[in-house]
Amino acid sequence: MAKSKAQLLLHLVILLLLFMSVYPLAILLFGFTKDGLEFQYNQFAPSLPLWFSNLEPAWERIGRPVWNTVFVAGLITVGGVFLSSLGGFVFARMRFYGKEVLFYFIIALMMVPGILGLIPWYLLIRDLGLVNSLWGLILPGIFGAPIFGIFLLRGFFASIPEELFEAGRLDGCGNFRLYYRIAVPVSLSILATLAVMQVMNVWNDLVGPSIILTDREIFTIAVALRDFSAELSTKGAETNYPLLFSAYVISSVPLILLFAFASKYYVEGLTSSGIKL
Repeated sequence: MAKSKAQLLLHLVILLLLFMSVYPLAILLFGFTKDGLEFQYNQFAPSLPLWFSNLEPAWERIGRPVWNTVFVAGLITVGGVFLSSLGGFVFARMRFYGKEVLFYFIIALMMVPGILGLIPWYLLIRDLGLVNSLWGLILPGIFGAPIFGIFLLRGFFASIPEELFEAGRLDGCGNFRLYYRIAVPVSLSILATLAVMQVMNVWNDLVGPSIILTDREIFTIAVALRDFSAELSTKGAETNYPLLFSAYVISSVPLILLFAFASKYYVEGLTSSGIKL
């Protein structure tokens, strides 16, 4: 009897937490399909008819930042995954003096809070003349991504059977051919996982773009949404929340599509990396 009451209480707590997690998302989805007047009188429940007229003005405001973020995320992801996979292969399959010590230094960098490097990062961007430029985000992003990527991929590459590499060496493959002929093709799932993580990091990054970007034409989506939200919030009770919600929904669509197409590889990569680390 006591056990059943405990389970009932646990289920109630889980349902409460689930409701607290889902309901804000439901308000967002209900809200962007209303007009301003309807939202003032009915904020927390769905209503008919559905209004989609807010999508066009919202896209006019954040469309450019969406493409800017796609551009930045694409280059950072491609470059970061390439350097991460190359570094992971080197630490997993090549022998050189001080390899383990150097790898521990890389792991140690993961323990340093990113906020501590914010001022040196800005000074470097300023000295390179990349302030108010998307390249001020892209170049540091590419060379900063391998820190976690090397840690993640080293264990995966180390678990690949040595017989595959021996067969490649017998066929005359050098180290780089072993990397892109053997290591990369059998690691697509973990590479896809790393790519999805990288895209999400870039898409949600607010601090970096807020510091170096001042021109609205090159805003990323996080900065554009912050700016748009602040602009609408100054109107007080007349704030057009359905328009703001429409901007949120539009900005979420690329990530939803990415996860829909990459979810299989993402889950496979997480499970395989968990087993092989």
